[in-house]
Amino acid sequence: MTEAPGAGGAAGMHGRSEGSEAAAAQGTGPRPRLDAASAAIRTALREALRELGRGPGPHGGRSAAEERRGAVRARTAEGSPAPLLLGVSGGADSLALASAAAFLHRRGEAAFLACTVDHGLQEGSAAVARATVGILEEMGLPAVSVRIDEGDADRGAAADPVAEGPAVGGSAAGGTEVGGTADRRGPGTGGVEAAGTAASGGELHGGTGGVEARARRGRYAALARIARAHGCLRADGLPLVLTAHTEDDQAETVLLGLMRGSGPRSLAGMAAAADLATSAGAVRILRPLLGITRAQTRASCAAQRLPFWDDPMNEDPGFARVRARQLLRRFEDELGQGLRPNLARTARLLRDDADCLDAQAAEAYERLREPGAPGLPVPALAELPAAVRSRVLRLWLLDAGASAQELTAEHVRRVDALVGASGGPRRRISVPGALAAVVRGGRLVVEAAAVPPRG
Repeated sequence: MTEAPGAGGAAGMHGRSEGSEAAAAQGTGPRPRLDAASAAIRTALREALRELGRGPGPHGGRSAAEERRGAVRARTAEGSPAPLLLGVSGGADSLALASAAAFLHRRGEAAFLACTVDHGLQEGSAAVARATVGILEEMGLPAVSVRIDEGDADRGAAADPVAEGPAVGGSAAGGTEVGGTADRRGPGTGGVEAAGTAASGGELHGGTGGVEARARRGRYAALARIARAHGCLRADGLPLVLTAHTEDDQAETVLLGLMRGSGPRSLAGMAAAADLATSAGAVRILRPLLGITRAQTRASCAAQRLPFWDDPMNEDPGFARVRARQLLRRFEDELGQGLRPNLARTARLLRDDADCLDAQAAEAYERLREPGAPGLPVPALAELPAAVRSRVLRLWLLDAGASAQELTAEHVRRVDALVGASGGPRRRISVPGALAAVVRGGRLVVEAAAVPPRG
């Protein structure tokens, strides 16, 4: 998502509407012909809602009518569908998604509440937030605006990130795909992403304390609170928030991962659905537009004459994500190939592979654990494929108390080296959490790290 509510003045709004589809649907104007981009976005949103209903747990089992309508969620005490919270920044991506949501909302196919987060980063941010709420209400969507809580912006998990760019809007991402910040299985198998982490897109303003990283932390905490306050919840009580990340955002995420030398989980990019850890609790993030391009969202806004905000921060080369975006443009101009869809396809393929390896690792880990015995057996670990073994070691270290926010691939690699060592002195490998891994009696165990003597 490359858009930001509350990042600048209302003068940056493009395409002021003089007669929207919402007005036509309410009988105040002619019904326009649906353009291809808007139709594709509606289809993507409907499919995301169907997938939400097919998911495991309290959302299984649907009536025929609900199957056709494709939106099964928790229900309020009065029996009406609980709304989904829609993060809207005022940029083209989120407004195009909001327009599709408004269409389904008016038809009774789903219930939505739109929310824009005012980060107060630039003069005029409150005006942009008010303008965005006005546009949403014209569409027929109930909408609220919230000012970011600076305390939440200063709190949040840190981990090896999938950076989410300089965007600071209500619908921009705040995601870090990590294999075990709050769920050791990892995001591919129901894990939790950590919001507001050390983003590779944020080195201009100081990494974990950078503008965009702090904005993500505050934004998702604010959205989690709004979702709970307005009952935008799954049947199990977890808040639900839709964001408008596009295929372009996914491609930029993969390129940033390549630049960092990341592993397959980071290169797998953003999941279509993932739980996000925030200082206000976990929230379920749905990203229905990962198969939609930024060009399509802008075309949808243009066809519907929706005014959208272009934040100048999205062209600031001080942010790594902006530089990645500019680099992709140059690659495509010089090579004449559609790199962005290809990178997004790479992410989908790698996500399938990473999910498969995570599942194998979880099975192997359960198999190797022996009740009453310390650690894991080294001979059995050594027989595992390296890709599975490294994941097993990560699960084991997290269960042993290692810090999920600080545990890196390098820590896991060094512990893995203990498994392959033969003969000679056994080393102790320090891991985050004041722990050390060591081989004793043919088993890999974790001990408290030795405290160095004072003075």
